[in-house]
Amino acid sequence: MSQPLYPRRPQRRTKKKSKRLALLILLLLLLIAAAAAGVIIYHAQHSIIPNELGLRNIQVDQTLLQTGGAFYAYENSDDNTTVSVGIDVSTYQGTIDWQAVKDAGIDYVIVRAAYRGYETGKIVPDDLYEQNIRGAADVGLHVGVYLYSQALSEHEAEEEADYLLSLIEGLPVDYPVVYDQEEYTADKARTDGLTGEQATLNALAFCRRVHEAGYIPMIYTNNDWATTMYDMERLDHYPVWYADYTSTPTLPGGFAMWQYTDSGQVPGITGPVDLNLLFLPIP
Repeated sequence: MSQPLYPRRPQRRTKKKSKRLALLILLLLLLIAAAAAGVIIYHAQHSIIPNELGLRNIQVDQTLLQTGGAFYAYENSDDNTTVSVGIDVSTYQGTIDWQAVKDAGIDYVIVRAAYRGYETGKIVPDDLYEQNIRGAADVGLHVGVYLYSQALSEHEAEEEADYLLSLIEGLPVDYPVVYDQEEYTADKARTDGLTGEQATLNALAFCRRVHEAGYIPMIYTNNDWATTMYDMERLDHYPVWYADYTSTPTLPGGFAMWQYTDSGQVPGITGPVDLNLLFLPIP
């Protein structure tokens, strides 16, 4: 007996549509998770190292710079930033009257503690480094130090860091320990052929060593080195000390300290001296 013919019932697609929708949602969630992980990894690699001073590399709001007084000033309540006024010195400043320096309104000093010879490659201490560190600390100034580098390799940069750390052991250094690598233009130097890649690796090696020793590492640079030598994105998790002798300092990625002149005048010091602003959180 033949079966009666009935209209074919349409197949139900509800389950297939639900599965596709679930797969799309899952794919979207995976993409979001991957993007979030990328952001976390980026910030882990590029966020500035934790430090007790709360240093950050900031972009200065030029409209808030005050340049009319004896020393520059700055405060930005929007990003909770104020400044501390400081100097950097070496044996070239001679014997310093540190009490007069403090009374003039200076808060800190960065002392050259050592340097590597641009010809010999020998690392030697600054003649007055200990006298300057102790003299400044005795009157209540904060003290950091720097080493002028002529490193050709990461190994030499680590050697410089170790030498500097041995010099300051037991001394009252509570501010950054700085890597100062610059082009030497007065004569031929052992680093004349240094590449930007190697310079960046040297800075990283020095800073790692300093950080491992419990100090705050910092990298000194100027616009020339920041644009033609250093890979600043690889260095941006360390505080940057930026030399720019203008009233409108700018640096992609920002900076934590600004050297704004090399011809400052400070009571207690004979002759010109570098003046700096250190950007700190408002207390």
